[in-house]
Amino acid sequence: MKSTRIKDSYTISEVSRLFGIGIDSLRYYERLGVITPARAANGYRIYSLSDMYKLACIKELRGLGLGMDTIGTYLEHQTLANTNTLIEDELALIETQMNDLQAKRDALEARQRRLEAARTAPVDKVFVESMPARRCVKLSGRLERDEEMDLFISRLHRRYDEQLPLLGTTTVGAFFDREALAAGRADVFESVFFVIDDEAIPCDFELPAGAYLTYRYRGSYAQDANALRNLAEYRGMPGLCEDAAPFEIYEIDNRDTVREEEFLTRVELRIDSFRTEEGAATKR
Repeated sequence: MKSTRIKDSYTISEVSRLFGIGIDSLRYYERLGVITPARAANGYRIYSLSDMYKLACIKELRGLGLGMDTIGTYLEHQTLANTNTLIEDELALIETQMNDLQAKRDALEARQRRLEAARTAPVDKVFVESMPARRCVKLSGRLERDEEMDLFISRLHRRYDEQLPLLGTTTVGAFFDREALAAGRADVFESVFFVIDDEAIPCDFELPAGAYLTYRYRGSYAQDANALRNLAEYRGMPGLCEDAAPFEIYEIDNRDTVREEEFLTRVELRIDSFRTEEGAATKR
């Protein structure tokens, strides 16, 4: 069997091929002072076996996600105690990353369950539903177009970008503008809000626990007025529920599909008490 001779020194091109490290990265390590190759008479960099050992350590530590500042400090003070500290720090980081990934997985699985439930949800009926308390954050502003709604939703999510889960997994809603409702318009909103589950995030307001009238419809948001009239009729009142601060929740929207006919919107209205037959009333 032919043996491979180990050389005492290597050029930058040879090192790049051996370690799979780009030449620009090797020069960057040199500028940081982490690796200090010698120079041949022709000015070319010459890497010693000691340099090769350091490069092996750098590649391994970079693979663990460590920054070059941390790696440089470690290589300057490489002791058994420091190695153990480095391992403990990395284990703690990995544990945090695993927890973050599990939280994202839980959020995605919850979204999957919500979408499945939404696909089969009954529509065009008034229901009385018992809702838990829902903590919310909101962004206020008069909104009359879908594009404005999308912009406000994005702005609100950016405000809590480091704390909230993925936007697609967030429960999003909007409050109708009550003055516009009184004028017969159901296409104007006064704020958007997110329902938040994380108790560590301060909330702006809370939707109280209790009984709510709900009405779901599929398709265009132009059906909001019809939904509100059905809720008002159920209460035995005229108008568009302008006296009762109605809001809507987007169970399926453009975060999930571009097909408007697949949208599912739930309009809600809090009530104090109701007597119903079998917990629901069909549209009259």
